[in-house]
Amino acid sequence: MRHHTVKTKDVRKFDQANDDLLNTEGIERMGILCGHPGTGKTTALMLMANKYDAVFVRASACSTITTILGDLCESLGYVGKNGRRMQRRDDMYRYICQHLVEDAETGRALAPRPIFIDEADYCLRHLDVLDILRDIYDSTSCPTILIGMENIARTIQENGRFARRISQWIEFEGLDLEDTTLVAQELCEIEVMPDLIEYIHAETVGNIGRTKIGLDKVERWARANRKDSVSLAEWGERPLYYDQSLFGKDSKRPGPKGRR
Repeated sequence: MRHHTVKTKDVRKFDQANDDLLNTEGIERMGILCGHPGTGKTTALMLMANKYDAVFVRASACSTITTILGDLCESLGYVGKNGRRMQRRDDMYRYICQHLVEDAETGRALAPRPIFIDEADYCLRHLDVLDILRDIYDSTSCPTILIGMENIARTIQENGRFARRISQWIEFEGLDLEDTTLVAQELCEIEVMPDLIEYIHAETVGNIGRTKIGLDKVERWARANRKDSVSLAEWGERPLYYDQSLFGKDSKRPGPKGRR
């Protein structure tokens, strides 16, 4: 299989949101990207981070103000003596705000760079982390996007000081049938027939991770059997991924809302 990021509807929606945040004047420049696991948020995030030269940080279960600030400093190029981070939060905060808006060598003003905070659900455990991110945004006006699970938007709404700065709410809904067809065409080096694509879409419920696993398995089977194309009849009842029978029967599983 080929390996690149397919520009599905969700990816294009995220791309447009970033463009709007960077190029719209007079409105707040913070955003939320949310969605169920497997809808392709992290893959899209890495693509957009490269495209827009974003400052990227991934939060974790042990994240605090100090660790988030330290990660932001490293993303902006800070290298301490013997690899050590700054010790004072205030110093880190000032370094971040300065290096987001001006070139470290020339002092010239820089165009705004987006800040992406992945796994931002962990930040919600400590409201002081949200406060420092809000302070950085207020000081620099750099677009800031928090990326998390489906509940992050609802939690953010409960924090009025933060929520009022959100102008972009982006929800990843997973692959619809048209997206699944596009993924099969761009990633597979054999032809996956329309009836098999429709079957894969139905079984994976728009989960891009499972879709790729299934397509890879189909392609490996086709190559082993010297076939240039595979139909649903040829594939038969072979499993697409290890827990297909369980995933397929779970009526509560997430999936595209009304997208076929």
